[in-house]
Amino acid sequence: MADTFGRYRVLLINSYVLVISGICSALAPTYYFFLICRAIVGYCVGGNYGCSVVYSQEVMPNSLMRAWNMFILEMYWTAGSFYELLVAILVMSLDNGWRYQVLLTVLPVLIMLVGTHFMDESPRYLVINNRKEEAQRVLARICEQNGTEYCTDSELTVRDVRRGDIQEVWAAPYTRESVQITIHFFCNMFLIFGMSMLIPDMMGYNYCSMDIFFNTTYENSEGCTVYTDDEYWFLIVLTSITIPGFLIGTDFAERFGRRNTFYFSLFGSAIFTIPLIFCFSSYLTYVELFFAYFFYTSYNQVLWIYTPEVYPTYMRATAIGIQNGIGKSGAAVGTFLVTDLDEISVSYSVYCFIAAVLIACVTGLFMSRETQGQNLQDARDNENTPFCENQGKAYGIE
Repeated sequence: MADTFGRYRVLLINSYVLVISGICSALAPTYYFFLICRAIVGYCVGGNYGCSVVYSQEVMPNSLMRAWNMFILEMYWTAGSFYELLVAILVMSLDNGWRYQVLLTVLPVLIMLVGTHFMDESPRYLVINNRKEEAQRVLARICEQNGTEYCTDSELTVRDVRRGDIQEVWAAPYTRESVQITIHFFCNMFLIFGMSMLIPDMMGYNYCSMDIFFNTTYENSEGCTVYTDDEYWFLIVLTSITIPGFLIGTDFAERFGRRNTFYFSLFGSAIFTIPLIFCFSSYLTYVELFFAYFFYTSYNQVLWIYTPEVYPTYMRATAIGIQNGIGKSGAAVGTFLVTDLDEISVSYSVYCFIAAVLIACVTGLFMSRETQGQNLQDARDNENTPFCENQGKAYGIE
């Protein structure tokens, strides 16, 4: 939709629907009404995140700023995780605490909705849709905000203008990269989201005597599984591991290249995931989990930096939407698989994590394209356009 109707419009509509469905979730009168609302919320969250990545990367003038822009985006995701966990500590023990949790979750979305009204459309999207005067005005405003001079008489041209479609994502010359990125998104989301379920289960089922530090999950009088405050605080500590993971992933991607950072992240993921099955000691298991999660987030970071750089503007949102959707299916498989397998044996879940890491490692070995230092491509046969130069000038970058 963002390739057809524009990045700004999709972000704005999604934000409105997200607020409405979030409030309806908190006020849901029945379980099935709640499920429908949460399904809509999930759809909008996935759409908004993918579209915000596309939008923000398209307004960045060069490879270096694109990499650090993704770091800033991921920091907002981490801040949101902290917010949710702190709110859970405060309200989940109350009667109908889950309603307060869901309602307070809408607050950051309201802030996002207000901020979206002050955004411009992506100038790259405007150019490929032959709306060059609007693109000039957007770049002129960016110029003004950055205190730089900009010649609005410059010619902005992009050849081979077209709209992206799903089939084209898998067509030459993107077939190889698309297949590889699809596998990476599925495995990475499986690992990250599955880990959020695996660690509490490890403590709850006392895997490797991991309950020595915490009071763990219990069932309340209504038969519902409840996390303790200790577990919430542990998840806050675990979430903090994402910060150095995203930081290292960003720095290495720009310093050593996207492909080498893939190798680094995947090798580290394997080193610290495989030993989990041997259960040497509770202390060592915690260390392995922390470092594994660190490398998963570094892997996630370079994946999000790399993917928008592979596809041209006319199909970028379509491609990222597909890959992100496949990734979310990996997240769903990871969470449901871990939940079911842990009831039999936590070891089975660990084996699945090892398999996902090894599949990702093998896929990473065949990555051939390096995108570090390249301008974003706007059309299939048009990698370096005058538009790229003008965009850099708008930020004071020659």
